[in-house]
This record gives sequence, C-alpha cells and structure tokens, in this order.
Amino acid sequence: MPMPNLPLIFFILGVIYGFLHRGREDRIGMLKKAIGIGTALGLIFGFLIAIFLPGILGLFAVGMSIVAFIMLILTIAVPFIIGTMFGDLMESLLR
Repeated sequence: MPMPNLPLIFFILGVIYGFLHRGREDRIGMLKKAIGIGTALGLIFGFLIAIFLPGILGLFAVGMSIVAFIMLILTIAVPFIIGTMFGDLMESLLR
C-alpha cells in the first residue's frame, strides 16, 4: 500500500486554512510552536526510550529522538506554512 504524500496533504490544508482564516497568519509563531512541540515530543519519547537503554546509549537516544521529532514536525509545518502563504494570496486576489 503506497504511503500518502504528507507534505502535499499539509500544503493543501495550509492553503485552505490561509484562505478561510481572515487576515494574515503569524507564520513565525507557527514555526516556533512547531519547533517547541517537536522538542517536547522528542524529550518525552527520548526519555521513555532512555529508561530501557544503559548509560551513554540512553543519552544518544534522547538526542536523536529530539532531532527526529523536530524534523518530523518541520516536515509537516513548513508545507503548511507555505500553504498559508498561498491561501492568503488567493484570499487577497479573490476577496
């Protein structure tokens, strides 16, 4: 079964959000929230993994899970934010 193209899906959701939500969006705020959420999830899951791994390997797991979750969240957030730009552009042209 083929995997869905998540960045494309979130881009389309961003266009819809940017078009339907009146006014300009706080894109920097969205990006900061995404990085914060990725860091928090990475810490939570990293520490859960570190409980089962001894010593330095546990610390490595925490660090890598933080990086992985930030990358995952940014993979979702950046296309969404770019989509809001297009949605705002469509809103300004059509309204």
